Amino acid sequence: MILNPQPYKGTRDLYPENLQKRNYIFEVWRKTLKSFGYQEYDTSILENADIYLIKSGEELGSKQLYSFVDKGDRKVALRPEMTPSLARIVANKFGELKFPLRWFSIPNCFRYERPQKGRLREFWQLNVDLVGKSAGLVDLEILFLAGKLVSAFGASPDMFQIRFNHRQVLDNWLVQYELIQFKDLIYTTLDDWFKLTLEQNQSKLANQLNPQQIAIVVDLCNKNGQPWRDYIILAQQLPEVKLILETLPTIAPEINFEFTPTIIRGLAYYTGLVFEGFSLNKESPRAIFGGGRYDNLLDLFGKKAEAIGFGLGEVPFGDFLEDWNLYPSFDQSQKTGIILLDSNNLVKLYKETILELQSKQIEFEIDYDLERSENKRYESLKKKGCDNIIKI
Repeated sequence: MILNPQPYKGTRDLYPENLQKRNYIFEVWRKTLKSFGYQEYDTSILENADIYLIKSGEELGSKQLYSFVDKGDRKVALRPEMTPSLARIVANKFGELKFPLRWFSIPNCFRYERPQKGRLREFWQLNVDLVGKSAGLVDLEILFLAGKLVSAFGASPDMFQIRFNHRQVLDNWLVQYELIQFKDLIYTTLDDWFKLTLEQNQSKLANQLNPQQIAIVVDLCNKNGQPWRDYIILAQQLPEVKLILETLPTIAPEINFEFTPTIIRGLAYYTGLVFEGFSLNKESPRAIFGGGRYDNLLDLFGKKAEAIGFGLGEVPFGDFLEDWNLYPSFDQSQKTGIILLDSNNLVKLYKETILELQSKQIEFEIDYDLERSENKRYESLKKKGCDNIIKI
C-alpha cells in the first residue's frame, strides 16, 4: 500500500524556508509583548469539550469543534481557541495569582471549517490578555498594544487600520431609536455590513424593519446625519470610550484607528469594547485580528475577574506581511561548507573544525560523499548557500 504524501486537508507542512518566516513572526511578537511587561504561558492542546459547547457559541462550540470521547468516557476537544483555556487555568489558581495578569500565548489550534485563503483547520494564534482590571485605562492599553504589535513589523498607517466599537454604546443607541427589540437582526447585519452590498443589507433588515427604521441604520453605518451624531454622543458618555477617543490620537498618531458601529464580533462572550484589525491592501483586504472585553468568562468556573484581550492568527498575519512585502531578507550569511576528503579525518572534523565554527556561531553543512568529484561537491554546497567552503 502506497500512502498519499499530502497533509491532512486544512493543515500545512512547513519546510525550512516557510518555518523561518513563522519563527520570525513569533520572535517579533514575543519581543514586543515582553517589552510591555507581558508574560508567556501555555497549556494542553486537549480540553474538556464542555468549555466550548457552553461558552463559545453554536458555530465554534459545536459545528467547528474537533471532539471525541476518550477511553475514560470523557468528551475531549482539540482547542479551537485559547481564551476559554486561559479562563480555566486562571480559575484553577485564582487565589494564588497576583492580579492584574498580563499574559500571552501562541497556541496551536484546530477548527473544522472550509479551508480558504487566510483560514486553515490547523493554525497558530497569538493570544494577548489582561485579566483583573475593569474597563478603562487597560482598554486603552490593549488597543495601543495591538497597534504596536503590527507596526513592529514596519507596517505604516496606510497598510492597516484598527476599528473598534462598544457593545453598550450600540445597545444604548438601539434603545434611543426604539430598535432594541430587533437587536439580534441588527447585530448580525452590522457584523457583515461591508461584506455585502447596500441593497443586500437593506433586504436583510427588511425582514423585520420598516423603511424608516432601515434608513436610520443605513445612515448610522454611513456616518451620515443625526443617527451617527447620536452614536458619537452616546459613546462620549461612556467613560472608557471617551478616554480612548480623546487619548489614542495623541499617544499613537502613527497608527490608524477608527471608531465604528459595524464592529460587532460574533463570539458569545464579549461584553464591552470590541475591535478588529484590517489590512488595507486593495488587492486582498482582510481582517487580521480581533478581540474585546469578556468580563463574564470566568463565571463558568465560579470565579469573577474582568478581562480584555485579542487573538492574532499567524496565517492571515503572514499573508498580510506577504501582501505588503514586510518580511526581511532571510539570506544565510557566513554559512560554511565542509568537504570531507578522507574518512580518516573524522576526528579532526568533529573535535576541531566543527567546534571552531560553533564557537564563532557560523552555520555549516558537511558533504560526506567521498565518491563524487570535488568540483561537483563544491557546486552542490554552493547551491545550498555556502559562501565559504573548506576541505578536510
